[in-house]
Amino acid sequence: MADLREQEMDQEIIGFMACHGMAGRSDYYNYHAALGFYCAYSADAFRLAEIVEDGEIFDEYEVSAVIKKLYLSHKTLRYFQQQLNLGLYRFDTAETVVMTESTLEKGRIIGSRENAIETAQKWLNRFLRSGEPKYKKSSDEKGDALISQNFFLYEAAVFILYLAGEEIDYHFIMNKGNHGKTRGKANVYYGPGFETK
Repeated sequence: MADLREQEMDQEIIGFMACHGMAGRSDYYNYHAALGFYCAYSADAFRLAEIVEDGEIFDEYEVSAVIKKLYLSHKTLRYFQQQLNLGLYRFDTAETVVMTESTLEKGRIIGSRENAIETAQKWLNRFLRSGEPKYKKSSDEKGDALISQNFFLYEAAVFILYLAGEEIDYHFIMNKGNHGKTRGKANVYYGPGFETK
């Protein structure tokens, strides 16, 4: 498969962007928006999988619609990660992330919700403190790896905070360059809840 950076944006991504208000925005803005939609559709997919597994309901249309949206949001996110040249570390919502007193697994926070939120906030703050990220590869491989790790931890933090129902302040997107005509208060996304053991 050819490198996404070398391909024209395909019709599926263009359609997803148009349906989700992302058209005409910068790659930086679209990366963050695609990440938000990917987290939301992942949470829906995990919820539906659990319902189907428990035998409570099986609505083929709803399941196929969520899977299609998850696929498109993932494809769009990967496209903008490539456009920004974010490196090899890419978070996937199916991954297991182990923290001090909690675990993110299969779209759930297991263990201490407070620990998960605190850890995610640290990762988010690390991302924000890292300042203006450089998006093009340099000769400094350690620097590129650090930037890539910061984005991985940021993506994991967004998913954890989304699942925990915590606010994410997206003002930093609005302060960054060409994001279209949107000004003022940024969107705040909330998650569907959390689960503890």
